[in-house]
Amino acid sequence: MFFKQFIQVFNQNKVPVRFKRSFRGLKERMEEDGLIPFSEDDQAFNRLAGLLKPIHTVEEQIEYMAKYWNVYKDRPIWETSWRRNLRTQLKWQPPTRLFCIDRNGRFNVNNACPICRDEYFFFDYRNPKLILHFLQPGTDLPITNLKTGLCIEQTINLQAQVLKAKENEWYPGLWEKEETLQGDEELPKRNVSVDDIYQNPDIEFPIHNRDFNNHCQALKQKHHHKILQILEFLLLDQHL
Repeated sequence: MFFKQFIQVFNQNKVPVRFKRSFRGLKERMEEDGLIPFSEDDQAFNRLAGLLKPIHTVEEQIEYMAKYWNVYKDRPIWETSWRRNLRTQLKWQPPTRLFCIDRNGRFNVNNACPICRDEYFFFDYRNPKLILHFLQPGTDLPITNLKTGLCIEQTINLQAQVLKAKENEWYPGLWEKEETLQGDEELPKRNVSVDDIYQNPDIEFPIHNRDFNNHCQALKQKHHHKILQILEFLLLDQHL
């Protein structure tokens, strides 16, 4: 419906040049002419500034993830459906943005992160399939933002949902592995030398002894008096 109205207005030459590339200005111009490019019940548009992200339940997200698995299998979400719009290597990338969706629920960027851009994706501890995509394998640690591309807001949401899952005793396999990774004894870190911590009496390092009466030493003694004569001659020339 919107594109039909756009073509109609464009053919009537009612769209100025400055509005041809501005979607927001085009909507304002069409509203002045009495043409509404969207309805009040449409969640895809915001009358003030742009797109809105629809709100869905966890049950709908789980059904959507089942369809996602049929297509992409076990491939992570941040690898299949999203790529950061940068021309540089991973280690030279700047940090990710603070947020993709403002407090009013509208997008403030064109290339949102892999969670914000999809209308069905949001972190909830009751859906482990989505959270495990952004955790390091076998741990509860999130993958770095430079690799996944998550905004700071979604990263905090991910960490909060992981803690919430730990409080509600979800994902028991992660917490059991975390306890087994801790050592039985802690090594002292202060006022202790390395030899006291790692004792190995089998290794004996030889004592360094300086070489004497070798070829270099004899050559140096042989030409020592000649070097002194040359230095004395140079000093006399400087005084004269």
